Amino acid sequence: MKLFLLLSLLFVTSLPVNADTSLYERGKDLIEEKDYEKALKAFELAAKTGDLDAMHAVGIMYIGGWGIEQNDKKGLEYIIKAANQSHLKAQYTLGAMYYLGIGVPLDFEKAFSWISLSANQGYLDAQHNLAEMYENGKGVKKNLEKAYEYYLSAARKGNLDSQKKVAEMYKEGIGTEKNIEKSEYWLKQIEESKVISQ
Repeated sequence: MKLFLLLSLLFVTSLPVNADTSLYERGKDLIEEKDYEKALKAFELAAKTGDLDAMHAVGIMYIGGWGIEQNDKKGLEYIIKAANQSHLKAQYTLGAMYYLGIGVPLDFEKAFSWISLSANQGYLDAQHNLAEMYENGKGVKKNLEKAYEYYLSAARKGNLDSQKKVAEMYKEGIGTEKNIEKSEYWLKQIEESKVISQ
């Protein structure tokens, strides 16, 4: 299902977050070198100092079994600790775990709650996935207008999947008034993005 990336991709995308501790930065370097055991140690030391990015990274490493025996429970502890301190990627990860039933019971309402927190802080992937939850009625009452709003927010920030959805919604009049001109505008944005990325 396209709603959530694999948790391993969450780990990779979580690395370039602003964190100014040298231990966290060293952990990122060690990940690039594929020295997961040493990376885990660096992240754990940084997490002990309160570094939320490091807490998230440690949680993902335990969940993924990188540099350590796979342990959803221990990974979840780190993710929850960072999420409870408003770390937007940890909130998103925790929502994904509830959505997929990884380390926790499957619970779409809790998934929606955590993903909402992340989306409302501006996390792009969370905004797109929250829109999907509104569109499909997963964890929340189906609301196509809200789905449109979150897709549009993510589309404006460059999320290609959201741009496709906004174009489709304008074309079909789903969650917003039908508007072929705006649909074509978003399709053009997608094409321009493809040209730039080549």
